[in-house]
Amino acid sequence: TTASVIDKNGCFIGCSILCGVKTALNALSSKTAQLPQIDITAPKNAICTNTIDCMRSGTVYGTAAMIDGLVKRFEKELGEKATVIITGGLGGVIAKHCETQAIVDKNLIIDGLRLIYDKNTQEKGK
Repeated sequence: TTASVIDKNGCFIGCSILCGVKTALNALSSKTAQLPQIDITAPKNAICTNTIDCMRSGTVYGTAAMIDGLVKRFEKELGEKATVIITGGLGGVIAKHCETQAIVDKNLIIDGLRLIYDKNTQEKGK
């Protein structure tokens, strides 16, 4: 997973690379003796009392907190407020638990690739 920073002109400034939700859960279940594979839903509370809800809490609320922290650091470095767009299939699940106001667009990457494809095929047809 990447947290990318794009300037007002649409130019890439830089990014942070971090472990994604599915990768983190797979590591927990495959690299530990007793933790199961789980679905990704948010438990009612962050403090939980059973293993599955504890894993869900760490995954959902931990990822949301990580996003909030990165956005604060990015804004401090940029010296201005950022527009945040969360993409991907799990973006909607995580964004609900972020303090950061964000636009959720699960298809942004696919839509961007389609626009690039359309532009390239139109140029070849000229």
